[in-house]
Parts: sequence; structure tokens; C-alpha cells
Amino acid sequence: MIYTPDTHRRLRAEQGIGDLWELEADVCIIGSGAGGAVAAAELSRAGWKVVLIEEGSHFIGQFNNDEFAMQVRLYRDAGWVLSENQTLSILQGRTLGGSTTVNWQTSLYPPDYVTNEWRDRFGLSGYGRDEASGEFVEEVHQRLGVRLVPDHLVNRNNRILLEGGRRLGLHPHRLRNNNAGKCVGLGRCGLGCPINAKQSTFLTWIPDAVQAGAIVAPNMRAESIEDGDVKTVHAVFTPDPFAETPPGVIQEMRIHAPVVVVSAGALEGPALLQRSGLGNDWVGRNLKVHPTSQILARFDYEVDMWHGPPQSIMIEDGHNQEGTGYGFWLEVSPLRPSLTAAAMPLLGDRAIEELRDYRKLSAGICLVRDGADGETAGRVSWSGGKRKIEYTMTPTDARNMLRGLKMLAEVQAAAGAKELIFPFFDMEEPLPVTPESNFDWILSKSTATNTFGVFSAHPHGSIQAADNSARGAINPDFELYGHRNIFVMDACWIPTGLSVNPQITTMSAALRAARKLASQKGERLLDSA
Repeated sequence: MIYTPDTHRRLRAEQGIGDLWELEADVCIIGSGAGGAVAAAELSRAGWKVVLIEEGSHFIGQFNNDEFAMQVRLYRDAGWVLSENQTLSILQGRTLGGSTTVNWQTSLYPPDYVTNEWRDRFGLSGYGRDEASGEFVEEVHQRLGVRLVPDHLVNRNNRILLEGGRRLGLHPHRLRNNNAGKCVGLGRCGLGCPINAKQSTFLTWIPDAVQAGAIVAPNMRAESIEDGDVKTVHAVFTPDPFAETPPGVIQEMRIHAPVVVVSAGALEGPALLQRSGLGNDWVGRNLKVHPTSQILARFDYEVDMWHGPPQSIMIEDGHNQEGTGYGFWLEVSPLRPSLTAAAMPLLGDRAIEELRDYRKLSAGICLVRDGADGETAGRVSWSGGKRKIEYTMTPTDARNMLRGLKMLAEVQAAAGAKELIFPFFDMEEPLPVTPESNFDWILSKSTATNTFGVFSAHPHGSIQAADNSARGAINPDFELYGHRNIFVMDACWIPTGLSVNPQITTMSAALRAARKLASQKGERLLDSA
């Protein structure tokens, strides 16, 4: 059952629970996104007694078009997770289903150049397309209904990338989305799909887990994990900021279980382990984010970039340099008014003037696969009672961003843009352009910190997996080095940057790891006897 705050009074009456709910399980899973939900379903079906806790709320039939309210309710820090030096903002879901509830559906196969690097650098074998993990990826694709975006749903925002790219001789291609063919192009993915077309985990693996007997408790934040033969997870109630807290809610949970699965994301996961005194020096290190920057382009017609599937076209011509897989790729972003205003480097009356033409704006984005120079200058730490994020782009990654912004500007100009608003903080006016404009000057722009805007929606890598503890925090089975029966199963294990939304990789890896763990039920639970 899913125990929402509205059901707490009944639960307390039936079971005599006070403000503290103390219970025993075979496994406690922390986080309900792409990793935690899959693990909960697999272990529940295998006969494990599962308790799944989630910091965010459970929303069914409550997704609406109120951009501000939905960001506050569905995203961590209302959508504005910031690095300590203000160089980076990160979008990350905080709701039942995690970021799968608010992502933009993009669902691609883990590329060979990434899985080969996992094998060669970190000893993580078996993840290639032609290896055993390929079967898990295909299973995930089937479960999510992944399919090519039909041509009639490619909106104007994406067609700008398609048409401009083709005119320049590039190779734009359509993307795959996870909606089982149910998408009608409402353009509300980032605010929660109101028609349940997007196959988030709260529609797929979480119902599977509940049907198999799992207890699911949203609005419960994991504060700490006590290690031992039987672990104890301490969690506290976290209210929905836009809903009145009903009387009689359970204020605390203590879950006693011999096995714990941490799936709290690449930001909260390492912070939880650190404040619990768990793990080695790799916990929180090598944070990767797929750094992203954008150019707003104004056209002489209405683009309505929020309308339709958010992302249906990609250009990868700047990717996979010299076969390394590093470089950049281009997509678009369906920015609604508040995010457009926040992302625009213009100020005051000039910004307001541009926002009056909001319906004619298109947001093109350049994503960089960070890590071209090796370990990143990114880190998550728990210090002074606060989770802190540090991130600075390395030199090669920053140069790749400039190369990508140059190509993006050329594509937008070729598609007929009349002016471009660049992310560079020293450019206080939009730049008028024509299809013949030259953008070589972008390559000479400074790559110093805080010279242009950078954001992210794909944090990962901060609890790195590797075949030994000298270069990773968890082993190839995702078990935390030095701590038996504590596992990490979400995007934070991915040691080198992907070139796609990491949900498919996370789900398929969690599926593989959870099935292996499920097969060891007797051995793992005997540890606590």
C-alpha cells in the first residue's frame, strides 16, 4: 500500500502507531526513482518484505499547469539546486517516481563508447549492447513503451533544430520517448503528465511493488542509516509545501532491515551516506552533470516552445570526438515563462521587452559529456549540517561547450532566427543575425568560471562504481565498499558521463543488480540472524 499523509490516521488507528512508526523489513529502499522503484518491484516479487520511503509527495490526478506551484511541489529546492559558487543550477525531481515523474521522456540506448569506457577504466563488464545487459535494456524499453516520436508530434521548437541542421549539412535525427504511444503533445512533461502518458515509475514499477506487498511511504526523508547486521534507517516526515498537513500524521519512521538500498540520487545519496559515516573517500567525488548551456532565438513567427513533446530532435555531429565519446550534442528545451526569465542573462527593461515576445522564442541547448579531462571538478559534501555542491567545468569540457554553442547559433540562424540571446554574461543585448552570420568569435570567448550560464538535469557519478575501492565507492554489484548489504542503485553510480538521459541505464542496471540480489535472499538475510 502507499501510505500518504491522508492515510496516516487510519494506519495509526489500525495498528496502534504513535508519532513514531517502527517496523521491520527484509530491505529498506530509500528513493522511488529510476533505481529505487525497480529494485522495490523486483525484490517484492521475489518474496522480500520491502519498505520504500520517498521524501517527496504522491501525486495522482493533481498535475496542473501552474508552473510555480508544480516546480515547488515536484522538484528539489523548487527547481533551483545551486552550487556553492553559483556556477551551476540543477533540476532534479523530488516526488514519488523521482525525476521519472518530471523528465522529458527522452529514452535512448546506452552508447557503446560509454559502456566500453566503464569496462576499460572501471572494470564494469557486461553492459554492452551485445552483452547480457542488452536484454535488460530491451526489457526496460518494453515496460516503458519506448518508441520513436512520430513526425506529426515534432513541434516547431524541435523543427528549428531539424531544419537548420539539415540546411547546414548536419545530421539531425528523431529521438525515442517513453509514453507507449499515448502522448498527444500537451507539453506538460516537466510539470507531471496529467493524462499519464509518460510511463513514470509511479505508473509502472511502484504499482508492481505495491501489488507484491511492498509498503511505500512518501513524505518521508531519510536522515541517517545505522550500519550493523541489522541496519536502522531513520526518516522524518516532510510536508508538501502547497498542501495542508492533515492531523495525525506519523512524524518519524525507523525501519530495521538487514539490507538497505540507497537510491536517493546523485546529490542526496552521497550526502546521506556522509552524514551517516558510511563509505570511502569516493562518496561524493567525481560528480558529473552533463553541463548544459542555451541560446534563446527569436523568430518572426510563434514557436510556442512549451507545446508538444519537449525533445524529439537531436544533433550529435559534435559528439564522439576521435572515437572517445566526448564532445557535445544539441537539443532544445521547452522553457515556460518563469524558466525563460531565469535563464535569460538580460536584465531589467531589456529582459521584459524580450519576454513580451515569449511565444516567438526558441530555446536551443548544448549539452557536454563532461569528463574529457578525466575526473571532474565536481563534488557533493555534507558539511555544517548542509548538503553542498561544488562544480567547475574542466578546460576541455568548457572548450567543447563553446564549440557546441557556435554550432547551435549556426543552426538557429540557418533556420531563420532574427536575433539570438547568448548565455554570456558580458552580452547585454540580443544579437541580430542572418543565415550568413559568422559565429567564429564564440570560440574566443572566455571559459572562466561564471562567464556564461550553465545548468543541468542529469547529475550522476557521485557514488562511483568500480572493480576496487581505490577507484570507486561501490563494487560492480553496487554494494558499498566496507559495508555489507548496503547497496546504491541509481544514476549516482555511473562513473563516466552518458550522452543521454540516464534513466534507461539506471533502470536496466538496477534491474540486473536487483535480480542478482533477489537470488541471494537466504544468504543476505542470514547475515542478520
